[in-house]
Amino acid sequence: MKINDRLIGALAILGGLAVIAGTLGFREIPGQQFGSAFFPRLLGIALIFCGVAFVATAANGPMVRVGEVLKGRSGLKIATVLAAVIGWVFITPILGFILNTALLIAALAFLAGGKPFPSVATGLAMAVLLFLIFGQLLRVPLPMGVVESVLS
Repeated sequence: MKINDRLIGALAILGGLAVIAGTLGFREIPGQQFGSAFFPRLLGIALIFCGVAFVATAANGPMVRVGEVLKGRSGLKIATVLAAVIGWVFITPILGFILNTALLIAALAFLAGGKPFPSVATGLAMAVLLFLIFGQLLRVPLPMGVVESVLS
């Protein structure tokens, strides 16, 4: 997929404006020369300048050109992965991290052409490994479910 620089520039301008708008509620730090909003606003201004440069120098042509890779069955697989990740974000607070991650990995492995047993085994092993690394070792707060309450 090829995206025209005009579209990327417009998104950079919008992103810069969003960063600046997000800093409007930041409070000033007493006794400091620069407040907490200084560097984020500097970044927002840089994004706007880069976006304007992209828009000004972009070649004419279609805004988005879809390559052959995204057409047909391979495009469907990419859309499935994106939908699975978005679904994971919304379902994880309900089912918990381990169960939902195991289901996601197993389903994607199976859809990619894996056999049922290795797909399920991989899903379970990866979910538990990720829980141990992020939830226990790095102490990242993960959504708790039935499985996590037994393990913790």
